[in-house]
Amino acid sequence: MRRAVLVLALVACHGRPPTVAVTVVPSGAHVETTAPPAQPKPTAPMTPGSVAIGLIEGPPLFDPMPALEAAKPAFLKCFADARLITPDLHGKLTLEVHVGGAGAVGEVSAQPGGKANDPGLVGCLGDVLKGVTFPKPAGLATLTIPMVFRQ
Repeated sequence: MRRAVLVLALVACHGRPPTVAVTVVPSGAHVETTAPPAQPKPTAPMTPGSVAIGLIEGPPLFDPMPALEAAKPAFLKCFADARLITPDLHGKLTLEVHVGGAGAVGEVSAQPGGKANDPGLVGCLGDVLKGVTFPKPAGLATLTIPMVFRQ
């Protein structure tokens, strides 16, 4: 007479209802049991962060702030994208922006220093700023824009 052994496994994970696995094996057969593969720990979703724009140095009677405020969502997207590569990225970054007579941005560079002076972030912010139309300055305008990025 052959006998069979019933192996019953009940597995529950992370609040999901348990699943049941049933295996019937002949009596005397060797049965290896293994634990289910470990589930990766869920990570908290990254917050979008924030950006504050400080006092801008530039020519008198030239107000770039409305254009910069309108670009903030794109600045935050740049920050979020840069944090995918450098998760602890945050801090101060000072940009130098050259605005031409028509209000178009010609060149964007970062001043040395600042904890958020990341090449990927600076490049993305430069691309955003080149798509922004500023008020027309009297001639050429060089802006110094301090920014603080927070997680």
